[in-house]
Amino acid sequence: MIRILIIDDEPAASNILRLLLDKHVPVTKEVAMCNDPELAIAMIADFRPTLLMLDVQMPGMNGFDLLNSIGSWDFDLIFTTAFDQYAIKAIRFSALDYLLKPIDILDLQNAINRHIIRKSQVFQQPQLVTNLLQNLKTDNASAFTLTLSTSEGVFQFAPKDIIRVEGMNNYSKFLFNNHAPIIVSRTIKEYEELLAEYGFLRVHKSHLVNRIYIRHIDKEYLLWLQDGHSVVVSRRKKEEIVQALRG
Repeated sequence: MIRILIIDDEPAASNILRLLLDKHVPVTKEVAMCNDPELAIAMIADFRPTLLMLDVQMPGMNGFDLLNSIGSWDFDLIFTTAFDQYAIKAIRFSALDYLLKPIDILDLQNAINRHIIRKSQVFQQPQLVTNLLQNLKTDNASAFTLTLSTSEGVFQFAPKDIIRVEGMNNYSKFLFNNHAPIIVSRTIKEYEELLAEYGFLRVHKSHLVNRIYIRHIDKEYLLWLQDGHSVVVSRRKKEEIVQALRG
């Protein structure tokens, strides 16, 4: 049984999300709604949701303020938000889930499936939100730290400390200059999009490399790194990578 509490100051948005859940998410569930974030604090205590679907932009008390007011909790969390690039980037860097309004049915189904998979790690949510709030306090997204959530715990790294990311089907292996490797259950494509503006280059379908650690590319199109390792540059990426390294 999933107990879902929708918190959104717009009744129409809450009703649409509830309708989508009822019609397109065939799992055993109980759904409640609240359109006042201040009243939602008491409702959370009474309803005891397993999943909170929380609007980010609300007048008076936004979603982040509400979480600060709660203190501690034992539910999972999915943010819902209209397009807000800075907030979305902070959410993604903090290993939290979100849905972009207007909510797409497939995105909603995938988000609920991810919730079901990570139910055993719900204890990590307060720490992930703490990391999110720290990122939101910064004035520049370049100062964000990347949160990696694993079954062994939650870890935070500055992008400059990541040497490369290796894709392994639906998993990504992170290699660092100051930490043992970490494997997370997210695809390398997600991190390619997230880290592109931090100087990371997708040199192969399985390799994402931080350019500050690149020493040189040889005649065989092997990319040699400062830690002594090398990665293969794919044929279709050769010219693009050579041009990027010249720039």
